[in-house]
Amino acid sequence: MKKRLKMITVGLTMALGVSTFVGCTENSGNIDPKDPVKPTDNPKPQSVTMKLETYMTGTDPWTPALKDTIKKYMDQNPGVTINDESVPAPGNVFKTKINTDFAAGNEPDVALAFLGSDSKPLVDSGKLLPWDDELKNDTQWAEKIDPKALEAARYTDGKVYGIPYIGIYEGMYFNKELFEKNGVKIPKTYDELLTAVEAFKAKGITPIAISFAEEPHYAIETFVLSLGGKAGHSTPWDASWAPALNYVKELYEKGAFSKDALTIKSSAAQQLFKDQKAAMFISGSWSAASFKDMGDKIEIMPLPMLPNGKADPSDIITSFGSGWMVSKDKNDANGGAALKLAKWITTPEQLTRFIEIGGVPALKGAEPTSMTALQKQGLAMMAASKNPSAPIDSRISQESFQKIWKELSYVVSGRKTADKLLEEAKQLDDKK
Repeated sequence: MKKRLKMITVGLTMALGVSTFVGCTENSGNIDPKDPVKPTDNPKPQSVTMKLETYMTGTDPWTPALKDTIKKYMDQNPGVTINDESVPAPGNVFKTKINTDFAAGNEPDVALAFLGSDSKPLVDSGKLLPWDDELKNDTQWAEKIDPKALEAARYTDGKVYGIPYIGIYEGMYFNKELFEKNGVKIPKTYDELLTAVEAFKAKGITPIAISFAEEPHYAIETFVLSLGGKAGHSTPWDASWAPALNYVKELYEKGAFSKDALTIKSSAAQQLFKDQKAAMFISGSWSAASFKDMGDKIEIMPLPMLPNGKADPSDIITSFGSGWMVSKDKNDANGGAALKLAKWITTPEQLTRFIEIGGVPALKGAEPTSMTALQKQGLAMMAASKNPSAPIDSRISQESFQKIWKELSYVVSGRKTADKLLEEAKQLDDKK
């Protein structure tokens, strides 16, 4: 009898031990069977579906990198599905979509969105996760972020809602070969630019490729910076803004742009330059990737100085204007999956893939091993800028800047004065 009781006791003890062990492994899903104290490197797969929104889609040069990144993450994390709902940036398609989604309660789990004043609707929604605690707690991850880029990403309330990723610069691309073959001097001043315009027109070559219908942003910003200097460019509604827009109007009147410049899409304007049917193209660092196959024909420089301009000849527009954001509620609902994805993307190893295409890394250690001569020139131009200035749309409301760029075509075609356009745009800004 005692022997039988002893056997029962031992059996119960063993059963309880096995039950306890099995319970631990099934509940945690991350215990190494050889060492119950040590977590495994491969936790139990979590079934999660997340929505991602960026402006990297279609003809955007970073589209392939984003697609590769999404696939890589899903391959490494079985059970995770990422639905990419990215839409293009031109025409404010992206800004409209993400603002609408946040307002309608259909916000993405993770988004690469614009910072500064453009992020105001998202911040005001109260749905964004502030990064400040994570930056403080995970120093190994946070120390990779460029301090200057991080400070520039801080919102007016002092918090960080988007981790900066890819920096940009703006300038004037020019086809050096076209200038040399046609005996035209590369312009450094406005008068030299006018001379180049007349010379290329005579040869049947479009002097400057531009889309007034979708993206005249970079002409607006670079002309305002050249005339008003950093102080004027950085001061909303400075007196230098209207005269700067009038210089764009003068170029239009002199035939500096293609005949369809008022209606052509931005991708078509870029293609015009790439096909060597245009000698110059005002754009940013993201376009450099599109010219890789053109060798050393293409170079970039700051906009030629306008008469009585207050800028230094080296001054350009440059900023870290977008960052990775996380929905607070979506992250909580999915057990932190959104935050995990965003932090994985914001590592040098993942950013390098994007920087190989173009742009300036906001993370240390994300510099690509190989760059084209044009990309190196762009980085050198950025480093040489004595007074770098952030884009205008980071200082005024989205509605105001949209008013300016959408109706710049009215100004250049004589249907509205620059003063009147800016007055109307300022009224929209004052309402915010």
